[in-house]
This record gives sequence, structure tokens and C-alpha cells, in this order.
Amino acid sequence: MSTLANLWSLMRREVWESPFAFKWTPLGIGGLIILFTIVVLVLGSRFDAQMAFTVDAMRMFADMPPEQKRLLVSGALFASSNLVLQVMLLIILFYLAGSLYDDRKDRSILFWKSLPISDRVTVLSKLLTACIMVPALFLGAIILTHIVLLLIASSYALMAEINPLTHLWWPASLPRLWSVMALGLLVQALWLLPIYGWLLFCSSWAPRLPILIAIAIPAGLSIAQHSYSLISGFRLPELNLGLIMLKRLGSGVLPGNTTINLGNGLEELQFSEDLYLSFSGVLSHLLRPEMWIGLLIAAVLIFGAIFFRRRATDQ
Repeated sequence: MSTLANLWSLMRREVWESPFAFKWTPLGIGGLIILFTIVVLVLGSRFDAQMAFTVDAMRMFADMPPEQKRLLVSGALFASSNLVLQVMLLIILFYLAGSLYDDRKDRSILFWKSLPISDRVTVLSKLLTACIMVPALFLGAIILTHIVLLLIASSYALMAEINPLTHLWWPASLPRLWSVMALGLLVQALWLLPIYGWLLFCSSWAPRLPILIAIAIPAGLSIAQHSYSLISGFRLPELNLGLIMLKRLGSGVLPGNTTINLGNGLEELQFSEDLYLSFSGVLSHLLRPEMWIGLLIAAVLIFGAIFFRRRATDQ
């Protein structure tokens, strides 16, 4: 088999071995979002028995300028995806921390080493699963959630005697929204690659609890760095490893590219279109020097993970 065929087979194996985390979790979260929406609407109907307020609100929405409707509908759909994206990131982090360690723990590494598959391909398959396969599955759940939410909104639009296609589905810009989210997930994977590489590196050699070791090492270095700076110069360090990692983890493309301008007060609240509808806003992350520095660090860490994978035994 070719290298690409081996990669694809191993990636499918990773998903097959973790169906709950990779398949059912995003569908479950999407179902909870839909259920919460329905509960809110049912509770709201208790205070609007004749649906007069709801119908008036839908008609006011229909009278909005097209640009405002587009930002409102697509923005609401994007906001509904945030919980799914946050859970996805947590699942990826825990998956990578245990991906190489679990093979050594249950001694299945002996079986995989007996196959004509290199350690490089094995490590890359786990990395690509986290960067491509898992985001694709979660994006699929997001798309299903968006469609169901629009169907629910369409029923209220029909109740208000407005056309849901022209006032909801068209302003939602679904192809563009989903395309930007797909691109954003790919760029986010590149942005977080040094953290992914660090987790893989720790998973390849840690004797136990790789997730704790991956946290403890940068946390310990950060504390030591702070202590030395305070003792030597009674000041905080300008650069701190732990804070750098936390900032990188919290400034991913989705939803970390949100730009909110408060101006001089809440009355000037503005949301940048880069929030969810701009290809240029997503691609601009590729021009940041931090992106390329991170990719170089990730390459070193991934090479280290492959090195320790080759030296791993069943002990």
C-alpha cells in the first residue's frame, strides 16, 4: 500500500476506535443546542399566547436592510457553533495526549510495529486525525445543527406570513459560512500545531499521565521563571512560556478571530465581518510571524515524537 493509503486507513482506524468522542459527541452537542432552542421557544410562547409579539418581531426582522439580516442570521448560526468548537478542541487535546501513550500502555505497539507501516506514518496519522478528520466530523454536526435551526425559524416565518427563503435561508449565506468555517478550522489546526506537537511529544515518552506531564513541564518552567525574575530584579519576566502557550491556545481562528469594537460605549457596539464571513480575515493568520515560528517549533516536536516512537518498547 502507498503512504497515502496507509495514512487514510490509520486515520479511519482512529475514528473507529473512538466513535463516542469523534462521532456521537458533536451530534449530541448539536442535539442539546436544538433542544435548548425549542425549550426557550416553548417557554416564550407561555408569555405570548397569541404569538402576537413573535409575529411582530419576525415582521420587523423582515423589514431590516439585507446587510443587517445577513449579519444577524449568519452571526446567530455562527454563535450556535461555538460550544461545539470548544468541545472539539478539548477532545483533540486529550486525544493527542494519549494517542501514542495508549499504544505503549496496552502493548498494542508491538502489533503495529510488526506491520509494514513506519513510525513516521503512524505519528502523522494521529496528527492528521486531530487536524483534519475530527474537525470535519464536528463541522458535519454543525451543518446539521444549522439546517435544523433554520427549519425551526422557517416555521415561525411562515406563521408571520413572510418568505423564509428570501428572509432567512438566503441571508444566512450557508455555502460561504460553511466554507469560511472549514478554512478556519484548517488554519486553526496550523496555528495550534506547536501545542499539538507538544502533546504528541509528551505522549511518545511519558511513563504515565502524559496530559499532566504536558501541563506540569511548562507550568513548572513558568513558575521558576517568575520566581527568578522576582528574586533577581523584583520584576515579572517579559516573556513567559506558560502564558505564551495559553495565549496561543486561546487565540485560535475559530472563534478567536472575533473582533468587537466597543468604541466609546455600548451604543457604538460593532462586530467585524471577519467574525464569520471573511476569507481574508481567516487567511490573514497565515501572514503572522507567530504562525511560522510555531510551525518550526511543531516540526521539531513532531520529529521528537517520531524518534521516541521508534525507541518505544513494551516495558
